[in-house]
Amino acid sequence: MAWLLVLNSLLFVATLTEYLICMKYINIDYDYKNEWFNVLLSLLFTPFYSCFFVHKFSWSQIKWYTSRENRHMLLYPVGTGILYTVETVTVFFALNTITLSYYTILRSGFIIFNIPWFKYLLKKPITRLYIASCASLVVAQLVTTAQYVSKYSGSGSNNVIQNAIIVMVSCFLNATYNNLIEYSMAMYGAQMQNIDFQIIFQCTYFVIATPFAVFYTIQHTPPITTKTMTMYFFIAFGLQLYMFNKIYILNSSKQSAIPANILLSGLDLMRRVIQLTYSFVCFKEPFDTVIGISLVFLGLSAGLLLYQYISDHLRSISISSVKHVELEEV
Repeated sequence: MAWLLVLNSLLFVATLTEYLICMKYINIDYDYKNEWFNVLLSLLFTPFYSCFFVHKFSWSQIKWYTSRENRHMLLYPVGTGILYTVETVTVFFALNTITLSYYTILRSGFIIFNIPWFKYLLKKPITRLYIASCASLVVAQLVTTAQYVSKYSGSGSNNVIQNAIIVMVSCFLNATYNNLIEYSMAMYGAQMQNIDFQIIFQCTYFVIATPFAVFYTIQHTPPITTKTMTMYFFIAFGLQLYMFNKIYILNSSKQSAIPANILLSGLDLMRRVIQLTYSFVCFKEPFDTVIGISLVFLGLSAGLLLYQYISDHLRSISISSVKHVELEEV
């Protein structure tokens, strides 16, 4: 239903914003940087999926998924769970090493990597509005990267470039598993429900990441205070709810000619504008004309994507109503 999509979209923006801000707050105020502890926090609420598992699954259903003719469907939640695990670690590593504003603008690059997946996997059109959105984003990224490289000229510039490469790799992984999720739900949504995909996806992430997260967190223990414990809760809760919202959104427009990833990308860019504004005001990160230009182009990119998705949605409703009227007249 439309109201559920709106609710999940709002929660997607809110949870993705709050957990990154909480992480950066702990990095700055407590000088604690451990990407594996962030991974551990993202795993805390994963066992709650076992409640869905007990309620939803049966031995006959497990046998159905693992049968020779159906097991190929498991490749998608398991494969995307593996990609999500790798991407999560790279993202948290990058977030520990660069400013929130620089990270936010660079991480927006995932919308560019969507293009080959739209064309060759989803077989859906790449519109002029989407190309314009990507071009606007490239301007924002080039301006920001040039400023950071010049600011850290010398030995520091190598770290800036290295971190930029790490973030761009995470962008590619993000675009890959987002489009694979949308593709798999379009192909097998009638057989594999949203919650089934969520359970298998989260179990894959939990099994792979837990041993490393526990080991490296014990090696480098986090600060424990009332304030940090509150932050840890919001990080853990936000990470789980954000992923649930993401998979719901990707499963929302199977019949549309426009990929659901466009809505997801527009929402993600919109929350990045909110996040950047917060980092400048509260974290006192440097803000100047160059950063301001980047922020304008980032906002323009988000606006174009959301406009495209909304206009396509309204057009599809109009076409459906016209067909319905014609059918009644006949």
